[in-house]
Amino acid sequence: MRHYDVAVCGGGIAGVAAALAASRRGKSVVLVEKQCVLGGLATSGLIYIYLPISDDRDVKIAGGLTEELLIRCQEYGPFTIPEKWSGIKGADSGHAGERYLCCFSPAGYELTLDRMIRESGVELRLETTVIGCRCDGTGRLTEAEIFCAAERETVSADCFIDATGGAFLLRMAGAAVFPETNFNNPWLMEVNDHSRSRYYFTGDLHIQPLPIPAEEGSMPQVLSAAELQEFCRRQYREMRRHYDAMTPERRKSCYPVHLPTMPQLRKIARIDGLAEIRTGEEGKFCPDSVGVAADWRRVAPAWETPYGALLPKKVRGALAAGRCIDSSGDAWEIFRVIPAAAMTGEAAGVAAAMAVERNTDPAQLPVADLQARLNENGIILHIPDKNN
Repeated sequence: MRHYDVAVCGGGIAGVAAALAASRRGKSVVLVEKQCVLGGLATSGLIYIYLPISDDRDVKIAGGLTEELLIRCQEYGPFTIPEKWSGIKGADSGHAGERYLCCFSPAGYELTLDRMIRESGVELRLETTVIGCRCDGTGRLTEAEIFCAAERETVSADCFIDATGGAFLLRMAGAAVFPETNFNNPWLMEVNDHSRSRYYFTGDLHIQPLPIPAEEGSMPQVLSAAELQEFCRRQYREMRRHYDAMTPERRKSCYPVHLPTMPQLRKIARIDGLAEIRTGEEGKFCPDSVGVAADWRRVAPAWETPYGALLPKKVRGALAAGRCIDSSGDAWEIFRVIPAAAMTGEAAGVAAAMAVERNTDPAQLPVADLQARLNENGIILHIPDKNN
């Protein structure tokens, strides 16, 4: 059995940020990802836009790894951040407007994320699934069982981070979760000689989100194996329907070149945490905030992130990051996307490293000490002008 200071489950943006943050504090880290590439929905799901990290006044509200990962997404692809955010004059960000955002090549970003993890010294376990876990008598998560190539292995860690997108590790450990309705809205990459979408890629190549009627694509929850199978079947059915509706001649100039390689579930399960981020809390000052998230949908106030939203009530020695933190309703819409995943991932990674250093549970960390370390990383903890 291998032992690590920190074990991160899930190699999407949140997991990558968490692993990098813990490793940069000198901790031994293992990152377990069920696919053979990193990036999660951003790459395997073809959600190719790094949404804004600027607020309703066009002020930067996120730094640290959130900004670093945004800047690095340009490395292998046709897009560049806007000039006003230190991009190249006249370059294309892949999106209308001047907010601090950028589109990217999903495949190119996979290469960048892999390089960052490899260079950080994180031990990376790809094509590896978490299939079980063990807690001690106090409810502390101590071990995870992983599976790869017909081999089982147990890893132990002083602190675990669940960045799986669906709180899968924490659910196995006994944490309570809440589901939400998901909508089947698959994104795919297609050749299209006269695209109907603003989501162009380059030339006749487009990232194409398929509009599915809500009554056909919605599922109240996707928690069980049967529900997940049904969601996947619907996803492929709707993609076939998209092309079957075309004439054979049209399909010669409009056809798929890459399909999503993971279920494009936005909201699977959120933990029952020590603090819940609720609808209507945009612009609210949180004294224990560990970062700020922009409203990516429209020009609107930003959201602060209470540390307790990363901490499950029933499981010790663990944190959540990304889409499975405790954010409900409209807040879940804000915190399920790439920049918020990076921000909560870094906060979880730093908190885990500090908990290991102090031989304590993450929930027992003095928030002021955590905020000081995050501030050193360039994290913006509060909405500008809201912390006075």
